[in-house]
Amino acid sequence: MQGDSVRAGLLSALSGLAGRRRLVIFTYHRILEEADPVLPGEPTGTFFEQQLRWIADLLNVLPLPEATASLAAGRLPPRAACITFDDGYRNNYEIAAPILNRYGLPATFFIATGALETGAMWNDLIIESVRRCGRRFDLRKFELGDHPIGSERERVAVVDRTLDAMKYMPVDERFERAREIYETFCGREGPALMMTPRMLHSLVEQGHDVGAHTVTHPILKAVDDERARNEINQSRDWLMRATGRSPTSFAYPNGRPGVDFDERHRDMVRAAGFTCAVSTEWGCARPNSDSMSLPRFTPWETTRDGFVMRLAKTYVQSYAPLRSAA
Repeated sequence: MQGDSVRAGLLSALSGLAGRRRLVIFTYHRILEEADPVLPGEPTGTFFEQQLRWIADLLNVLPLPEATASLAAGRLPPRAACITFDDGYRNNYEIAAPILNRYGLPATFFIATGALETGAMWNDLIIESVRRCGRRFDLRKFELGDHPIGSERERVAVVDRTLDAMKYMPVDERFERAREIYETFCGREGPALMMTPRMLHSLVEQGHDVGAHTVTHPILKAVDDERARNEINQSRDWLMRATGRSPTSFAYPNGRPGVDFDERHRDMVRAAGFTCAVSTEWGCARPNSDSMSLPRFTPWETTRDGFVMRLAKTYVQSYAPLRSAA
């Protein structure tokens, strides 16, 4: 379409002014079969496919390890992009991967390996508890307050408040507290929301990249160095056993540079043999970006023109002076 030629030309120009090409890395978590009022920010498969059509038409999608190496070497194609997923949800395999494969687009799936063992992440236990609690989420016995719920919007707000209150708890205490809350509202049998090792192996066979996202998804700055190093190395080793390949990509839990991880953790990731790592800093990577702390963003726009304008704005912002991430 002529409109797409114009859009692509604009993005080509902005993605590489003065020959200094940028890399856009998209980030997703769940891809849902249908809209979920408790997870209003998560896209459905239908919406995800719509975005993939725009991505396939307008951008050049590369595997993350290849794109990172090309960025450092100055060999990126114009409008280079990567697609990533965090945590390891089963719907990534059942819904997202078939759509990606239809469009011939590779992706990286970052796996919190401990969640695959337990069936869910700690925050999922809270989300499912709030979903089933009725009109009151009484956590006074856990010293987390009493939360009336009068609407679905208030239910989402209770999820957010509870997750914020628990996010920086000690890792093991956090999961145990979440499990107790889940048993209070949902019973003892936990949800099975995550992929299996066989699914991970299948993703690799399909041409996708599987990367590490620690074992228990801790805020790395909130744990001591030994725990942080073990989380990084043990998730690498688990994935090597599951897929037959040593992962080269890593994603920091929560992922804010200087807040959730720092230079110590970048060094640990590099020493563990990873060649690239991604944060949740909003933006696109430039030639002088740290390959151990690459920015990403989530595209929420619902129209093609809105999607293009989001990309254009992200490219323009990348020409501002690079901030130092402690």
